[in-house]
Amino acid sequence: MANVNDKQIALAKVYSSAMLVLAQASNEEDALLADLVDLVALLDRTPTLAAFFGDPTVDSNDREQSIERIFRGKASDLMINTLQILNRKDRLSVLSTIVDQYRLALQSERGRVDVHVRTAVPMPEELKTTLAATASSQTGKNARIVETVDPTIIGGLVLQIGDVKYDMSVASKLGKMSKLLQLRATKEIHSGKTYVTEGNG
Repeated sequence: MANVNDKQIALAKVYSSAMLVLAQASNEEDALLADLVDLVALLDRTPTLAAFFGDPTVDSNDREQSIERIFRGKASDLMINTLQILNRKDRLSVLSTIVDQYRLALQSERGRVDVHVRTAVPMPEELKTTLAATASSQTGKNARIVETVDPTIIGGLVLQIGDVKYDMSVASKLGKMSKLLQLRATKEIHSGKTYVTEGNG
């Protein structure tokens, strides 16, 4: 998923909460999630359709008709009606974030939580078990480890539970160290001081 700012996440939470209430009223929570996940996967596979959904210059009436033509009869009425609401509010550009927040809201409602963990190499099963137990203890929910192997973090791990992120990677530590050194060098330049001494002769 592309980088998402706090405002978009807050907005997505509002819409996802309303969607969950509607889905619960008709016992369609899982069906709606399945339809939404399939839709996001379709948009990922079809860049032209994704661009059409997110293009602010497209007339909302034209997009409304296209949504009806493409999805009516092939997906649940609840999902299609949800898309039409998002279309009228010009929120389709953050659809994937809304889907993520809907999934999190549904999991929370059912006492579950996904713990996303990025590591440079695959984690041993003992570590997964320990992380799951710790997360379950801290959140009071049944934690599920979702592992991603990412060699760019070099070592350590990046752990995210809901909106809370814990970056304990080597890459992050190196990045912080680099920023500190740059800051120190900048201060030295402005102050006229230097920690480099010239040898005699």
